[in-house]
Amino acid sequence: MLLTQWRSALIPCLFAALCSFLSLSGNASFEKDPNYLGSKVCAGCHEEQHKLWKGSHHDWAMKPSNEQSVLGDFNNVIFEHYGEKTEFFRRDDQYFVKTLNSAGDMETFKVAYTFGFYPLQQYLIPFPDGRLQALSVAWDSRPLSEGGQRWFHLYPDEAIPADDVLHWTGPYFTWNTRCADCHSTNLKRNYKASDNSFSSTWSEVNVGCEACHGPGRKHVEQARKQGGSVPGGLNAVSAVGQWLHSQDADTAKIFPPLQGSSPTSAKEQLAMCGSCHSRRTVIGDFNKPGDFHDQHHMQLLDPGLYHADGQIQDEVYVLGSFLQSKMYHQGVVCSNCHEPHSLRLRAEGNGVCAQCHKPQVFDREEHHHHPEGTGSQCVNCHMPETTYMVVDPRRDHSIRVPRPDLSDVTGAPNACIQCHDQQDNQWAANALVAWLEPSGKMLPSHYGEAFAAARKGESGSDIGLMRLIMNSAYPELVRASALSQLPLSAEAVLAAQTQLRDSSPLLRRAAINLLESLPMNQRVEDVFPLLDDPVLGVRTEAARVLAGAESLTPAQRTILEGTIAEYRAVLMQYEGTASGQLNLGGLALTLGQSEEAERAYKRALVLDRHSLGARLNLADLYRSQKKDAVGEALLREAIDVLPEAAEPWHALGLLLVREKRYEEALKALKKAVNLAPDNMRYTYIYGVAANSLGNSVNAVVALERVVQREPRNIDALTSLVDIYYRQGEGTKALKHGEVLLQLTPDNRSLQQLVDYLRNSGRQ
Repeated sequence: MLLTQWRSALIPCLFAALCSFLSLSGNASFEKDPNYLGSKVCAGCHEEQHKLWKGSHHDWAMKPSNEQSVLGDFNNVIFEHYGEKTEFFRRDDQYFVKTLNSAGDMETFKVAYTFGFYPLQQYLIPFPDGRLQALSVAWDSRPLSEGGQRWFHLYPDEAIPADDVLHWTGPYFTWNTRCADCHSTNLKRNYKASDNSFSSTWSEVNVGCEACHGPGRKHVEQARKQGGSVPGGLNAVSAVGQWLHSQDADTAKIFPPLQGSSPTSAKEQLAMCGSCHSRRTVIGDFNKPGDFHDQHHMQLLDPGLYHADGQIQDEVYVLGSFLQSKMYHQGVVCSNCHEPHSLRLRAEGNGVCAQCHKPQVFDREEHHHHPEGTGSQCVNCHMPETTYMVVDPRRDHSIRVPRPDLSDVTGAPNACIQCHDQQDNQWAANALVAWLEPSGKMLPSHYGEAFAAARKGESGSDIGLMRLIMNSAYPELVRASALSQLPLSAEAVLAAQTQLRDSSPLLRRAAINLLESLPMNQRVEDVFPLLDDPVLGVRTEAARVLAGAESLTPAQRTILEGTIAEYRAVLMQYEGTASGQLNLGGLALTLGQSEEAERAYKRALVLDRHSLGARLNLADLYRSQKKDAVGEALLREAIDVLPEAAEPWHALGLLLVREKRYEEALKALKKAVNLAPDNMRYTYIYGVAANSLGNSVNAVVALERVVQREPRNIDALTSLVDIYYRQGEGTKALKHGEVLLQLTPDNRSLQQLVDYLRNSGRQ
């Protein structure tokens, strides 16, 4: 299904859109590929598996619209949403919808394909340029008794006019660039930049056998030569080891035991399933098997996507939460719980968990402390649901112990209050402690506490993040996320440098990202060896941060240019998206190709007029070319298109400062602060600007707020020391000066000032 929780993620789009799938070109259709034979051929030998697959979510991922596939009511039904009417009707055996087009006028469209089937079904509309657009009015396919059998809007609480970034005709509802890869088999994107069109093709319209197992030609040829079905030639979804029970253990253990990280077979299965069931960006050939990090950039546990404790928040799917679980680290894989063809659970109710966890120990009231029913179901405590797309509940796969004792600290939800919604976190925490007390068990610390402190900007929170980074007992996704959220400092640089040789590609990539802030000569020294990393995701990240390097030997230059070519090939997969053009423009600018950068940013605006990143980067390019008048017009357009975005106001304020239009500049900078109060960089810049214009009162308020949120912010502390000293407020100047001196102990001028303030009596 298409993502519907994107409004908050659309504003800061200076980087590639998260979980954006690849872009394509022309009319979407079947195309014969001799390597792909189709699921019907597979069924000839694998009849049982084919029967299980038939009718599954993979089978229903996408289908041509017809009497069998269309579930919605098209019997001249009119659905109204904030005054906008959408009519659904049939003509003979074809299905149509009459709704607002991109110009805001009513138009009749033919429905070409269905998209998914339960608990909702969307409908795809073909456009002349080869795009397929998904309607934002969907069919609730749940039973009537559950509130289903109705039309509903994916944004039920807000109007989505034709000029809105989330209107169904816009780029965020384009099948070709958002969801085609994971709903079809052997998809070819075929984007044509010359006329901005698509000619997307597939070997099978839905998720067939070869979508997971790879092209079947070689496998079938081997089978024919040997007179029957043979192993080999395909990707396999196999179990990993055997789970054995013993009399002295309440939980089964895998045999042979895991040695270090998960075995290769487990990683292969997780890469296969996680390729679609994760929040990630595709970087390699989606249709080829291989290491997950050779094909994807995994989304880390970033604010807005995950709660501070790692629970799912936005629509992040499954893999990111599962990689945090104890089950994953013990060797559990997807097929242990889910039958891989039907996708159904291996057993009903608590039977799935009872495969490994003895029911006579865990499926008892002494363990779950609830009577038989909702509260006694393992998943309701350990895998709570979050509902997306209005009607689609998804379970958190981190399979964790509920921690109501941490909810007030981390701001994260807990399964207890999700059910007992008339109670509070403290009530649930007391109950949990009372349950554990007879056994003498204590609630352990949790990495969510460190992330929560960092998100709040608490003093010393960087130390908590570094402890996570350096402790290999934590999941690699947690450690990489801690590294990515670590504020820049000498200690942070050292922490990143120590992770450049870690076995985890996630950690290596996060380390490269942090070191991007260093001077280029230091970047080359630290990062250059990773241009030869065995993992594509790491190599291309190294190429990105080293692209502008100049002082290289001929041999180094050859290596860098080769990896930049790989990186550019990754970006070209997104050529038909605004985010792809934004990144292509960034690479061109880094390489000194300003004309190509300008073209890329302009292409981005053609693809998506709401692309804030394209306008900001293009305005900054014009700044470097001393064309601020053109840049100002772009920024004011951005404000008109996205009035709630802080970035264009901040950029406009800086431009107005350069133009010496100081009063206008201060108002613009203040507007940015009001729109993004948690952005301490904006607050700092506003404070400095206010002080420069003689408004020291507002300056001090702003800068003190920065220091309160970021106690180690050297720039803000320096400004406050200077302001207070000039105002004759020695006590306040000394207070901040002493903190600043601890952070910059080699600053002789500051040391002299602090000594003077201590001894002069100016306090």
